[in-house]
Amino acid sequence: MNDDRQRYAMHAAVFAALANPTRHELMHLLCAGPRTPSELAEALEVSRPNVSQHLAVLQRGGLVRRSRQDGRVLWEVIDPRLSEACKLIDEILSRELAERAHVLER
Repeated sequence: MNDDRQRYAMHAAVFAALANPTRHELMHLLCAGPRTPSELAEALEVSRPNVSQHLAVLQRGGLVRRSRQDGRVLWEVIDPRLSEACKLIDEILSRELAERAHVLER
């Protein structure tokens, strides 16, 4: 039973890291490939310090990592399967949004 509690605690930490819409959007951007903090800030239309704070939360959650390449700092998802999870969430939500729009049209 202790293993289950540890697993659920890990799940909760991941969901907590993704609970913020900006962090969730960051994950989606990083699932498409590694990016610099400047690229992420520009894509989200927020400041670099703001992006850095959100990336730190995602890093503590074990979702992203930082690396250096050609003198640049790059951020990327740790496990490529996270990209599949992002796509699945998009699929589920797209259906839900379509159903809501259909109900509103009636």
